[in-house]
Amino acid sequence: MLQIKKLIFYLISSSFVGVAISYGDFYLFHFFLLIFLLVSLYQIKENDFLVDYSIFKKNYVPTLMIIFIWYMISLFWAPSFELGLKYIFYIFCGIAIMISIIYFSSNIANLDKIFNILSLFIFIEIIIALFESFTPFRMPVSSYSSVAHLFGKESVSFNEFENILASSGFSSPTGFRWNTNDLAICMIISLPFFLCSKTALLKVFGILSITLIVIMSASRAVFLAMLLLYFLYLFLIKKRIGTLTLILIISSVTLWGMSRLADSNNPRINELANSIEALTLFFSGQLDIGGSIQWRRELVSNGLNAFYGSYGLGIGAGGSVANQEIIGPVAGRFTSMHNFWIEMLVEGGIFIAIIFLFWFTSIIYKLFFISRTSTNERLKYYSESLFLSLTAFIPAAVSASSTIYFFPMWIMYGFAISVIMLSKENELAS
Repeated sequence: MLQIKKLIFYLISSSFVGVAISYGDFYLFHFFLLIFLLVSLYQIKENDFLVDYSIFKKNYVPTLMIIFIWYMISLFWAPSFELGLKYIFYIFCGIAIMISIIYFSSNIANLDKIFNILSLFIFIEIIIALFESFTPFRMPVSSYSSVAHLFGKESVSFNEFENILASSGFSSPTGFRWNTNDLAICMIISLPFFLCSKTALLKVFGILSITLIVIMSASRAVFLAMLLLYFLYLFLIKKRIGTLTLILIISSVTLWGMSRLADSNNPRINELANSIEALTLFFSGQLDIGGSIQWRRELVSNGLNAFYGSYGLGIGAGGSVANQEIIGPVAGRFTSMHNFWIEMLVEGGIFIAIIFLFWFTSIIYKLFFISRTSTNERLKYYSESLFLSLTAFIPAAVSASSTIYFFPMWIMYGFAISVIMLSKENELAS
């Protein structure tokens, strides 16, 4: 049992590191997952093939098992059996991460162990991302790395995805994520844990660092998610309505003032004012760098047309990519949906979309309830942070090509369910 616990801990830890330690499509996580499955099969054999299914009956887990089974059934009508199997493998890995966290977090002390190791990795990733943003340094396993081919990856030209800040000599960071949008989502999920921290230095470090990284990623959806997160934190967690109002007024006056200085004769003031104006237009969607809004709309439109043809049943696991490959890549290279919520509707159908919506909103509501009622300081801190993380994830998830294989999302689910379960046990014990 002790060895299994250690193995599960390594599995969880490696899942956060993800693609950062990998060769080709094989991650360190996959290595630990394979070892874990082999050890589990051996133990099942030693126990005369008696299997404990109790973990699958715990709160919120059955819903995801239903979704997993539905996607497996959908292979019968999915446009590509190969892509369907690949998609199911992604879900299997995600559920394995989630269940591992729930299993390991049998008490608050074990939950703290997971939190501590993840906190260390997040701190390291923030430092790496800041170096990538303001220096020539790149992670070896990065889509912009010149040595990515040594790790079985095909790097891309940075200029191909040039963002609004690149002309200033800065560059988009990728951290552990390979992709800059995925890094931005990971940061926005992590930000609430800094915001809700009672350590002032940690709070300031997290707010400044993650805000900078999100801006450097130039991801519209994540930037808007960050604004939503700050609003909910001040309005619902801290209940600083006066402070929030003051911030909104100052921000509005500042932006108005900068717009008035756009025609200044001072070249430095003029450059700053126009840069802020361009950044505002970019995040509002009025300035479309690289035509991203246009091709995202085309991807969604093609997916929805296929969904309508399925009469609400959904086109099956991996169907959105397969459908787009049949039509032809958008802008010559994009086949993923680039909208997780639409992707779920298109592939899983109305049935999956509805039950996942109820599942997701139920977790958010429960976390908010715990944050208001829990007498345990650790559970209160976790529930406040996770409530903000899951809420901010809703708009942020739109920026990624797909989050089905985005391990921090599955870690967030597992952590949230563990907090809910431990809170219930804490209530019964008191």
